[in-house]
Amino acid sequence: MAELREKWSLKGTTALVTGGSKGIGYAIVEELANFGARVYTCSRNENELQECLDIWRKKGLKVEGYVCDLLSRTEREKFMKTIEDVFDGKLNILVNNAGVVIHKEAKDFTKEDYNIIMGTNFEAAYHLSQIAYPLLKASQNGNVIFVSSIAGFSALPSVSLYSASKGAINQMTKNLACEWAKDNIRVNSVAPAVILTPLVDTAIKKNPQQKEEIDSFVVKTPLGRAGKPEEVSAVIAFLCFPAASYITGQIIWADGGFTANGLLSAHYALNNFYVHVLVFFNYTLPLSCVCYLDNLRNFTKMAQLRNKEENLREKWSLKGTTALVTGGSKGIGYAIVEELANFGARVYTCSRNENELQECLEIWRKKGLEVEGSVCDLLSRTEREKLMKTIENIFDGKLNILVNNAGVAIYKEVKDYTEEDYNITMGINFEAAYHLSQIAYPLLKASQNGNIIFVSSATTFSAMPSMSLYSASKGAINQITMNLACEWAKDKIRVNSVAPALISTPLIEAASKNPRQKDEIEKYIGRTPMGRIGKPEEISALIAFLCFPAASYITGQIIWADGGFTANGGF
Repeated sequence: MAELREKWSLKGTTALVTGGSKGIGYAIVEELANFGARVYTCSRNENELQECLDIWRKKGLKVEGYVCDLLSRTEREKFMKTIEDVFDGKLNILVNNAGVVIHKEAKDFTKEDYNIIMGTNFEAAYHLSQIAYPLLKASQNGNVIFVSSIAGFSALPSVSLYSASKGAINQMTKNLACEWAKDNIRVNSVAPAVILTPLVDTAIKKNPQQKEEIDSFVVKTPLGRAGKPEEVSAVIAFLCFPAASYITGQIIWADGGFTANGLLSAHYALNNFYVHVLVFFNYTLPLSCVCYLDNLRNFTKMAQLRNKEENLREKWSLKGTTALVTGGSKGIGYAIVEELANFGARVYTCSRNENELQECLEIWRKKGLEVEGSVCDLLSRTEREKLMKTIENIFDGKLNILVNNAGVAIYKEVKDYTEEDYNITMGINFEAAYHLSQIAYPLLKASQNGNIIFVSSATTFSAMPSMSLYSASKGAINQITMNLACEWAKDKIRVNSVAPALISTPLIEAASKNPRQKDEIEKYIGRTPMGRIGKPEEISALIAFLCFPAASYITGQIIWADGGFTANGGF
């Protein structure tokens, strides 16, 4: 258990968070400090900063601060010199959070607008990363987190410059991740959707039209609400944990499913609100819908206040939950079972091999973990239905977590695959996962807090030799993740995929015995910025996080745990 605590702790680390006196920044400072980090922050407003520092001191958090105008290169350099002195030349975490938005049509932006937006949102973040580099490298465990935005993914009205600045951030994330992996520095972005912050409140007050656009945005979000600052800060904290050690170069969307949504009907987004129209950003909402969303926003603000009073452990715990993990007797599946059970979940797993399963169950019993299991051939529809009936009986009709992990890979050129190969690969990797999700749906819905996690693969990002069928099956998984997230959000079921690269598992060990496959594996590792294959526990940690209450605003996402492979173009 001591090892588990260390994986999920920031004790002994140092952190710099820009713009930490309000909104998302404030939540980030508090989240990191609560996990044991010593945090330094900055703000343009001295009064706001001092008020925050007083609050944090009273809470016993190790937080210091500094007034800094991030538009000034000289002030940024002076600021980093202070950080160097305060933290003895070593910095573990840099969170580039400070940002500004100006709402205008593209033709109306001035040179001053350009300088303010690009200067604060991109140039300051880029320059701070540059001058923090020696301190991050010296720590031997560096993390750079950029706070991006879904505006860097989709065109939103009146924010072209803001969107461009975040697009620059997204690209820079990939470049720095690849350049700095050799120095033990990981780089990721977290891209929120609409979050209830002072920035959003100001936008609404200054421009009533922004209220309509924000409301229509919320309607198009499968979870049917705006996010909370602590739902963003939790993702950032996770990315800084040792538990996230194989994630770099990624943009993680904390957006309630917005980026997974194509043409979602309001019928899905707003439970019990019977309007069946297609919602776009220029759509003028009916008064009843605006009133509904006003109430929704007020409710969310109340929930935000209550959440601040919640015990931190509850956000990061699975105590009292139930979970089904397929293929749990070896490799990634074994690690997932153990990770979920260690966090308090009651877990059921299945395997084709009875001897392997019994050995695992015996190990878990000796560790005091609540794990049960049975033999199941996932190629059989009848056996899948029998498995789910068992789950229904054991867990009293409620299931919180379904992890579709079981998978198989057959290595051949396209022309050589047989009908049997097709049936096995697509049957286990996609059909079984899809069918299990269907028949688990009533149990997940009944829990009122459902999570489906699909284990996908980095082979869906680029073509891998001799793996066309495996890649296609995982491509189907990625797409169904988005569809189910949008369809089932109204039932309080979140759906995400975790896409690993090469992981040290029996599947990879078997492949490496083939000389051709061994050569391909070595090439793959050579193109991975972190220069190594991953470990099963680096995948299971991400899956556990996605099941926590802390990840409550993440749905419909494919998150790559690949050592930076998918971020890499030609490194």
